[in-house]
Amino acid sequence: MIGVILFEVTSRYVLNTPTVWAYDVSYMLNGTVIMLAGALAMKGNQHVVIDIVSQLFRQRTKTIIEVTVFSLLLLPALGFITTIAWEQSWRAFQNGIVEHVSPWRPVLWPFRLMIAIGLSVLWLQILARTLVAALGLIRTRKSSESGV
Repeated sequence: MIGVILFEVTSRYVLNTPTVWAYDVSYMLNGTVIMLAGALAMKGNQHVVIDIVSQLFRQRTKTIIEVTVFSLLLLPALGFITTIAWEQSWRAFQNGIVEHVSPWRPVLWPFRLMIAIGLSVLWLQILARTLVAALGLIRTRKSSESGV
């Protein structure tokens, strides 16, 4: 993305020949990076958390809240959005939908495909985190019940 912007700036201000494609390529690359970075941040537990209230709870209570919120709210909502993203991507591919605002008029299916992939990977990462947390809760409960 930086290369595209540098090329555009050089082309526009040094060579006096602006491109028609640089803006479209830069927002598509930026959107792709943001979509894919969401899952990576979730994997590394790097999302922003507001822990003013949650710091008052024990770790087990925090995990129960996380599992509950992820499984009842986040996974269904993100699953719904992801399904729509896949449908939009497929529709753009089938119909050859192009960006109408841009004079370059690029096809949109590659960008929409990357959004769908990014959302899918994020959904899978949240599912994995939820399952790991839920299994951890089950294991600690079984070990406390057995007296180990």
